[in-house]
Amino acid sequence: MQAQPGVIKIPVRGKLHDVFFYAIPADEFPEEKEVLKKKTLSPENKRPQLLKVTGNILYDVNYRSRIDTPYNENDVYQHTVQTRLDLLYKEKYPFRMYVTTRFSNSSLFRKYTDLNFQFSQVDFKRKLKQQVFDAVQSHLLSQNNLCDSLKRLLEVKKLAISSIHMDLQKPNLIQKIVEERERQLLEARMLLKQSSIPGREEITDSLKLLFKKKESDSTNSDNKYNRYKDSLEAKKQQLDSLIAEYHALEAAFARVKSAEQTNLANLKKQIDGAKDAQALEEQLHQLKVPDTVLPKGYKTLYSIQSLSIGRSIADYSELSVKNVSITGLQVEYNPHYYYAVAAGKVDYRFRDYIVPNHSRSNQYLALARFGKGTKNGSHLIFTYYTGKRQFFNAAIASQPTGGIPSYNLAGISIEGIYALNKNISVIGEVAKSTMPYYSLDSMQSKGWMNAVTRFSERSNEAYSVKLLSQFPKTLTRFSGNLRYTGANFQSFSTYTSGASQLKWNVQLEQSLLKKQLTLISSLQQNDYNNPFATTSYKSSSLLASFQANLRIKKWPILSIGYYPSYQLIKTGDDAYSESRYYTLTGSAGYYFNIRDAQFSSYVVFSRFFNSANDSGYIYYNSKNILLSQSIAWDRFSVMGSASLSNGTDYNMYTIENTCQVAINKIVSVGGGGKMIQYSLNPQTQWGYNANLTLKIPRLGDIQLMTDEGYLPAVNKQLVKNRTGRLTYYKIF
Repeated sequence: MQAQPGVIKIPVRGKLHDVFFYAIPADEFPEEKEVLKKKTLSPENKRPQLLKVTGNILYDVNYRSRIDTPYNENDVYQHTVQTRLDLLYKEKYPFRMYVTTRFSNSSLFRKYTDLNFQFSQVDFKRKLKQQVFDAVQSHLLSQNNLCDSLKRLLEVKKLAISSIHMDLQKPNLIQKIVEERERQLLEARMLLKQSSIPGREEITDSLKLLFKKKESDSTNSDNKYNRYKDSLEAKKQQLDSLIAEYHALEAAFARVKSAEQTNLANLKKQIDGAKDAQALEEQLHQLKVPDTVLPKGYKTLYSIQSLSIGRSIADYSELSVKNVSITGLQVEYNPHYYYAVAAGKVDYRFRDYIVPNHSRSNQYLALARFGKGTKNGSHLIFTYYTGKRQFFNAAIASQPTGGIPSYNLAGISIEGIYALNKNISVIGEVAKSTMPYYSLDSMQSKGWMNAVTRFSERSNEAYSVKLLSQFPKTLTRFSGNLRYTGANFQSFSTYTSGASQLKWNVQLEQSLLKKQLTLISSLQQNDYNNPFATTSYKSSSLLASFQANLRIKKWPILSIGYYPSYQLIKTGDDAYSESRYYTLTGSAGYYFNIRDAQFSSYVVFSRFFNSANDSGYIYYNSKNILLSQSIAWDRFSVMGSASLSNGTDYNMYTIENTCQVAINKIVSVGGGGKMIQYSLNPQTQWGYNANLTLKIPRLGDIQLMTDEGYLPAVNKQLVKNRTGRLTYYKIF
């Protein structure tokens, strides 16, 4: 390629001057060509690594001398082994695998091994977008001749300025010319004095001629001096002009470079905001960059929303399947149309000790979805779900055989999302299901799916509407949800209650004082959604919550909240009840430095608004306040805290301190003590804590912790409880 002439107008001393340059392709410069080769992502110069494996491994063993649950068991050990592997195939296709194993010496805790293998779609999109941006950046840099030429012109001007500056810094020739002139005049005068000696007339004539010659040489020296003086002045003017041009070129280069960076930033924003592979492809075509920079099959892989084998969370819609843990297969594919399938074994148990092992039966679900649009944008999706569920509640679980019955269910739903604008969206869904087995219709031995297509039956229908909105100008967010479920509607998102329910909630979030103050408030009705509580209930109670956070620079961080709390109480074999009460919390935290020391101060207050009648908790209607102060500097830190708990007929005071020392980069140790003064026990009770951390290079991190404290027991007494933990963690 040949250099192309160009011109740019540069302001110098208030006037515009044309500066000519040659736009030289970057390929003509070996060092820049090498940089571009490294950045270019089209046909690779080296063979990619077939499989790259990174990740971590964790082993954790936890010991408790007592368990604070409805069950009473001592000396319990729980072991957990977990690893996460990040797999990168041919440096382009990312996968992730989790393996978790847990076992215990207690019969209350279930032993299990979970595995999850998934295509890491988030990492793939991130890598793909980075590849596109790198290719676009390399292409633009190779085409931006103006910026490169200005840079080289600046180097030329810098060399010229340096050369003239060195000339001006040479030994002072002007002074030498003056000195030579003075020397010649001095010699001439000395010769004239010698000519006054008698008898030397001839010599005098010669000296006079010589003097005249010296005067002539002096005159020539003056002319030479003046010429050199004019030359120096010209060089100074040339230097000033070059410096002015250099600064003007420098400013022009900065403007061009800034425009280039702004352009790249805008392109980066557009690429990151691309919702599908077609948008990325259009970006490349607009800039005439070949799509060979992208990996094979990128369109298909980019459209995969999820691909998971093993244990994962199934979360699809409000009325079909929502937040259900399954062990099986999940696939979501969304190019222009939306496709999804899921099938697996269900496990609703979120607390091992709640439901005994003998009460558990197998559950499974299967789901298929098809629709038009994007999952996270405007769409219309049809869902069919089916499977097998079980009851956990007391009314159904109390069977003569002691087991928990299960039943088959199926249903259909249609969900749609419509974006009114970029800030307001409406989500609506309607669903219809089979009837529960205990209803009259579902007791028929055949035609159990007839209830889905029998539209005259309305008790097995459900409706849901959501509103999501945000208003950037006022920094306001508002959301609302309204859901109606018929008495006989059933799905994997709701728990059949035997009664129709109307549930709604609204939430408002408002930022004030330039985002320094955030207010969050909500109001909801009929939020009973506990599978362990009784089925035959219908509530119209209102539950409100409020939270405020204030963050002002160099001020304490303040927070206050008032919200409902929930408590599950075991009332008998396979029988539970749930109580609700309000909790008030407030906190203030302040961080500051004094020289090299960092200080953290906390004050936390809480109060439970419950009574002995609506709660099985021993320390009901209590007020609690906690004061905490920590100091850290260099390798040493110390934390102290004091708390007061005040109940209906007791007071409890606790003082605790902990010190931590990092001996070196490998070893860190800590420990402390605690003192508890309980008004219902005249003796002071003592406890302790200790820890040891080893960060061994190449081996990993090992952490040991032990603690001796107290748990509440019957008759408002405290019982001693010891805990211990050993953890090993390694990143590879």
